[in-house]
Amino acid sequence: MLIISIVLYIIMHSCYHYNSITVFCFNFFIKQGISARSFYGKRKESTGMRMIEEIPASSSDSESNSDEDQEVIFNQHEIEAVSEGSSDEEDESFDEDVEEMDHSTKSKLAKEFSWRKKRFEHQSTAAASEFSSPDELSSPHSYFAQFFDDDLFQHIAEQTNLYSCQLIGASINTTVDEIKSFVGIKLIMGVVKMPSMDDYWAEDTRYAKIANVMSVKRFKCLSRFIHFQDNQASHPTQDRLCKVTPVLEHIRKKCLEIESENKFSIDEMMVPYKGTKAGSLRQYLPSKPHHWGFKIFVRAGISGIVHDFLTYTGKSTFGPGQGPAKELGVGANVVIQLCKTIKNPSECVVYFDNFFTSLPLIVHLKESLGLRSLGTIRKNRLKGCTLEDDRVLLKKGRGSFDYRVDNEAEVAIVKWSDNKVVTLASSCAAISPLKEVRRFCREERRKVAVPCPNIVSQYNVHMGGVDLADMMVALYRTPAKSHRWYLCLFWQMADIAITNGWLLYRRDAKSIGVQKHKKLKEFRLEVADALIHSGKKKGRSSKGGVENVHSPNRCIQRPTAPRPMVDVSHDREDHFPTFTDKGRSRLCPEGQTTIYCTKCGVRLCIVPGKNPRNCFQAFHKK
Repeated sequence: MLIISIVLYIIMHSCYHYNSITVFCFNFFIKQGISARSFYGKRKESTGMRMIEEIPASSSDSESNSDEDQEVIFNQHEIEAVSEGSSDEEDESFDEDVEEMDHSTKSKLAKEFSWRKKRFEHQSTAAASEFSSPDELSSPHSYFAQFFDDDLFQHIAEQTNLYSCQLIGASINTTVDEIKSFVGIKLIMGVVKMPSMDDYWAEDTRYAKIANVMSVKRFKCLSRFIHFQDNQASHPTQDRLCKVTPVLEHIRKKCLEIESENKFSIDEMMVPYKGTKAGSLRQYLPSKPHHWGFKIFVRAGISGIVHDFLTYTGKSTFGPGQGPAKELGVGANVVIQLCKTIKNPSECVVYFDNFFTSLPLIVHLKESLGLRSLGTIRKNRLKGCTLEDDRVLLKKGRGSFDYRVDNEAEVAIVKWSDNKVVTLASSCAAISPLKEVRRFCREERRKVAVPCPNIVSQYNVHMGGVDLADMMVALYRTPAKSHRWYLCLFWQMADIAITNGWLLYRRDAKSIGVQKHKKLKEFRLEVADALIHSGKKKGRSSKGGVENVHSPNRCIQRPTAPRPMVDVSHDREDHFPTFTDKGRSRLCPEGQTTIYCTKCGVRLCIVPGKNPRNCFQAFHKK
């Protein structure tokens, strides 16, 4: 049947005079039950198809007169009606394929909402957060050690020595205490910033708290070889973050152990990185202060404490399963993944922005986790909810709003007009109680009261947790300039540990009634100082041994005096000699003297006798 159809089709389109053949083919297909759509394929559809009426059998193509032929127009719907039986069979087979889809997936995506403008019956708030109170405040280092403990430092030291063996064939013999000192130095560098790492050890810009800990050569050695994962045991194709995965998992585990609040916000956090070695792991977010870098999805409390995070790695972000709810989209998957670790979801509320928010997500969180949620939502995700147009609300003025609710699905949508129009959706808040906010009015030249629905005020109060954490990290961000891209993520974890530790310290101080507490900068410097001086220190190893000591005792306690500028030493003004403690002369390699130049600040000898020498005069001559 198929071969006959193809042959007739070719004959019909290859002949110039095809009137009788066309009619014959059309009648043949109608009798065989083949629809016109199946016959003509994907040809461009038109409102009508012009067909020639059947010519008597006695006539021939050459004898027929085109002027005498009567044209009959067959409507496309009439032709399809003739072949109704065959098309129904095709539709039935298609319906069978659709029915094979997962019914739960279809119900989530195609859930029907019944929107009404009436009171929302599911208004609720999160339970009050309760935390255990310590007997006394711990040291800043103790709070930091809740995240960066000795096990993590031991792992870093072992992997650093292993990496140096793999790279250069010899171990640098670093220790846990030396790694702690190295991290402490980097934390200080986040507060005391200089243009170059060498400036901390340079004569003119020397910073003793860093330069006295270890030499610049040893510091650069540790910067070159610090490592977190065995290269031979890692699989970049399976885990794109394998170089730093042990650290990420360790810090995430420690963050999950914190006593959590009951109000969370979910948002992106950018780790600054402008290099190209990370490939597609580097993301671009124009709305963030740092446009380029690694994107981390974070769940934080309203105080700024980071409770959970998820590093974005593209398709492999959620593993082989592509997330707990693939059909809901990437944003919804992130929210569900981060909310699954909440310990008491029925008492909590989570807030997120329009990148994540969708009505199926809000329903899914409520039904599967018992978790209430609130967030801004985009216009194309309203699922048939018709609200007043933006222009209409803007004409009504600030504070005007429109809303719809579906009490059966426990969802409310509110559109509110301020400087711009914003739309929010929630499963726990709507318009009541209606509050007021102060806004500046240009006409009256003063601030006036503007009506504000409850859902808007709730969002504004509780949404800034992740931004607050990001701001505190950015205040004293640890410098992470390196050719190895994963070091940026490691130092980001160190900064998160500092800010989390400080916020926990503030929480404990408030709970026991301590009014005056340390600022973030002071807290950070005390952690750095404790890391630098922790552990037992040893002296410099013997000649030929490996330099593996980092204590201040082994460093030069009296650094060499800087040589005065030539213009100063040769100006011949106010260079007065005086007496000081005995020491080495600036010009004599073995000479000892007590004569000192007050202006140049150097010892210079003046020796009479059989072998006289006057270094004081020679030093000040051109």
